[in-house]
Amino acid sequence: MGGWLLVQQRESGALSFNRTWAEYRNGFGSVDAKGKGEFWLGNQNLHLLTNQGETILKVQMEDWEGGVASAEYTVRVGSEVEGYQLHVSGYTGDAGDALTMPNSDMASYLSHSGMKFSTFDKDNDKWEESCAEMYGGGWWYNNCQAANLNGIYYKGTYDPEKNTPYEIENGVVWATYKPANYSLKTVRMFIRSAAF
Repeated sequence: MGGWLLVQQRESGALSFNRTWAEYRNGFGSVDAKGKGEFWLGNQNLHLLTNQGETILKVQMEDWEGGVASAEYTVRVGSEVEGYQLHVSGYTGDAGDALTMPNSDMASYLSHSGMKFSTFDKDNDKWEESCAEMYGGGWWYNNCQAANLNGIYYKGTYDPEKNTPYEIENGVVWATYKPANYSLKTVRMFIRSAAF
């Protein structure tokens, strides 16, 4: 795979991503020999792997109409003591920069860069309530999100007023590619050394 290591995959909704801090730290799920399955490599592994030198993050996404897009960044994930803080910069791709939202006047509320990881049992976001509890997955929430690849898996576009308990946009979201109420069909996150 050209040096790329798969660190996250969603493709069926078979696995709940509404997990504890410990589960996100250690990782969960699996991928079979054919590359099928859903999983999270684990925040401790992400920290260790992204602190060996400059690391590239690639996000690949597919919508329900067969469209595909990707985004790449330089990435580093902090230690557990630092709350597995996300550092991303240098966006390239055709999905739009949903992790830093540079052109949005809401960037200070939506940017994920510099944010600590949050889960329903460990709230590190900037909102007075819990983004992870509200959106149903562990992520680098701000106040709260422009991207969330660990949200609730919905099959197809969904109507937040009918399909979610809070009437909010809590799907698998990359808001610069598809509207925030559009839940993506397939998402994958990969990392590799920039020196590869």
